[in-house]
Formats: sequence, C-alpha cells, structure tokens
Amino acid sequence: MTVLTGTLIDRIAEIITRYSMLPPDSRVGVAVSGGADSVVLLHMLTSLRERFKIEPVVLHVNHHLRGAESDEDERFVRSLAATLDLECFVEHGPVEGGNIEQAARDARRAFFMRMMHDEKRVYPVALGHTASDQAETVLFRLLRGTGLAGLAGMQLQDPRGLVRPLLTTSRKEVREWAGQQGIEWREDRSNDDVRFARNRLRNQIMPLLTEQFNPNLESALTRTALLAQAEEEYWNEAISPICDGITKRTSLGLILNIATLNELHIAVQRRVIRHTLMTLRGDLRGLDADHIEAVGALCFSERGHDRVLIPGADVMRSFDRLLFMAPGTLAAQRRHYRVDLTIGCECVLPFRAGWISIAPENSGALICANFKKDQESGLETAFLDGRVLARNDALFVRNWEPGDKILRPGHSSAEKVKTLFQEHRILLWERRHWPVVVSGDRIAWIRGFGPAAEFAGANPNSELVRILYRAET
Repeated sequence: MTVLTGTLIDRIAEIITRYSMLPPDSRVGVAVSGGADSVVLLHMLTSLRERFKIEPVVLHVNHHLRGAESDEDERFVRSLAATLDLECFVEHGPVEGGNIEQAARDARRAFFMRMMHDEKRVYPVALGHTASDQAETVLFRLLRGTGLAGLAGMQLQDPRGLVRPLLTTSRKEVREWAGQQGIEWREDRSNDDVRFARNRLRNQIMPLLTEQFNPNLESALTRTALLAQAEEEYWNEAISPICDGITKRTSLGLILNIATLNELHIAVQRRVIRHTLMTLRGDLRGLDADHIEAVGALCFSERGHDRVLIPGADVMRSFDRLLFMAPGTLAAQRRHYRVDLTIGCECVLPFRAGWISIAPENSGALICANFKKDQESGLETAFLDGRVLARNDALFVRNWEPGDKILRPGHSSAEKVKTLFQEHRILLWERRHWPVVVSGDRIAWIRGFGPAAEFAGANPNSELVRILYRAET
C-alpha cells in the first residue's frame, strides 16, 4: 500500500476534521471510477484510516459505455481494492437515452443511496470531485441560466451522506501528487470527446477564458461557489418558517397563498417558490431561473386560473392560490363517484371528498333551512323537508357535473353551479369531487350552496331532515 505524507494529505485531513466528514468507526464508501481523482482519494483515505478510525470500502459502477475499456476499468478497480485489502462492491448499470452523461450520474447516485440508506453497508460515501470540477460546474450552470442558488455548485458535504474531501484541491494538484507518489490510474478517453458539452467546457472553453480573460479563473469560480454556499446556508434556515406560514400540505400537493406571497420581497418570493419545489420534488435538479420565474409569473396572471408545467412539477393557479403537485396528479385521480344515502346513516365520501350524514331532526324547533357553515371546522348543516324526501326516490350523493343547476330559496331562477363556483371563488381542484345530494333525478343539496328551494325545510310543519357535512382538512 502506498503511504502518503506531506502537505496535500495534511490539508485534506484538516478539511475532513473541520467538517466532521467521516464519523469514527464508520465504513466509508469511496466512489472509485479508476481515474486519477478517485484513485488518489482512495489512497488518501486508506492512509488516514487509523487516524480517523474508519474502514474504506470501494464502490464502482460499470456502465458498459466503452465496451472493453469499461471492463478494464472494473478489473483495475477490483485489483486496486484487493491490493489495499479493501472490500469492493461493483454495480453493473448500463444506461441509455438522450442524455447519457446525466443518466450515468443518476445511476451512480442511486447506487450510492442504496448502499447507504437501503442496504446500510456504508456511510458516508466519499466522491472525488475537485476544485476544477467545482469551477466547471459553476460556469456550466451560469451558462445554462442558473439562479443565484445554482452558483453554489457542489457541497463539501450534503444531507444525503455524500462528502467531497478533494473539493478545495485542483485537478492539477491531484495529478501531480499521484505522479510524485507513483500512483497509477486509468484515463477515460471519453473525457476528451467534445461531443459532450461538459468536455467542451473543460477542454476548450475554460482554457480559452483562462488565457484571454482571467489566469485565476478556476479560483475565481470556486470562490464564487463558496460565497454562494454561505448565502444558501442562510436562506435555507430563514426561508423554512416563512414557507410554513403560507403553505398548506394537502393530498394533492402544496398550496400557497398568492396574496401573502406577493407581499414579500421579490427575492424572498423566489426563495419560497424554490423551497416549495424542493419540498415537492426532493431536489431541484433540472430546474433553472426561467422555471422559477415561470411559476412566479402565475402570481401576476390576469386570468383567474392558469397553469405551468416544469420538470417534476405541475403548478396550477386558481384565484388566490397556487397548487404545487407532481405531474399527472389530477389526471391519475378518478373523478366520478356515487354513494347511496340512507336517512339515519352516515358515510365517508370517496377521494377525500368529506364526510356526510343525513338524519331526522328531532328537536321540533323551526331551524332556518339555509345551511350554516362553521368556517374553522369546515362543518355545514342544512335542513331539508322530510316529506319531499319520502317519495321513495333514490337518494344519493355524487360529484358535481358540468351542467348542474340549482334553484335556491329566495331566487327567481336556477343558477348554474359552475357560475356559483366562480362567484364564490371555489378552487378548481376542489370542484372535481364537490358533493351534490340528489333525490331521484333532482338536486336536493349542494355543498356550500345549501338546499334547493323545493327541498328546503322552511315550513314549521315540515318533518325536517338534517344534512351534516364536514370537509376533509
């Protein structure tokens, strides 16, 4: 085993200590591709195993993208692990699709997460990303139109259990150190393939910018990342209580109050939107500043209802609310239901549409036929004429349907329920399963709008039947 000494490994050890990257007595997964960065990281952590009381474990993914070369990488990594007397886990993860680079990254990340959280064989996982990788990431995101958060680049450690001890060390330093120590590694020829955008940035654009604009470009970009990370740490702590105050979690997704959101500074608005998307999706990958702005634009739409689809999220506006949900949520949800009602019984409606009971009112007192609504509890009470209901017509509750009308007490003509929805600002996603009680083929009662005139129990001599409805909260 090569024993590394000197300033570079001391610097790496100091970073590991400062950020408490490696818990004592842990089996630390080391992602090893066979390239210089990951091989040097493995040698360093193996050399530091006694100091930090850790057990390095080698993790390798063979994507089979380069045929025999990929298999040679695997053999090299297995041999290296055996030489260092380390356990080695190899994942065979072929990838396909449009963005092969991203698909390969996703496959590796899934393997690491499984090893840490599902199989619990290692924790944490150390990655060989360097300061050079960080600089490329920041520039690449900037060119793609990232927001300020994207400039934070990669973290030295993140909550998922990934750590990057080499993130403050340049690729040049790593290779020089490997050469001085006589450490061998494998070169991935695909890293020179300029058909891949990241390779063009690394091999063509970065050298050109360094030569013609800033000889310290890499340091400038990594410094930008550090500054942005400090900003992110502050915002991550500050934004959570703000979001909790204006966000409601429902079975469909997360709902924001637009009026309250618009009272905030534009910078805070953007952060709230990002945080909500992060909560919904679990990450922000694939999103850029344009996506955040598209969602923000819904808050100022002149239309009462609007919608925007972005990667991993479907955001719908209805009146003064924004609903953040996973794509296809509404389409996958059945809309139609019918539940037979029996006087004296109660039932829970499908699709979280609420709870309803219908029973005789035995108080003998005349109670106003119009429903009473308790705003805080979501409870509605209405009274119907029991004699009208006693005509042996089928009594059932169903969802609202387009074309439904109701003639309410005190009104001269029937009104379309859709029009009432608009007037009373009923949210689009709440309408789908809106309860309607039907007797025979006539509407007797509708949630929020009370009984129909012919069913209203306004006569003192009526045998009243009480409808009690409570919405799901």
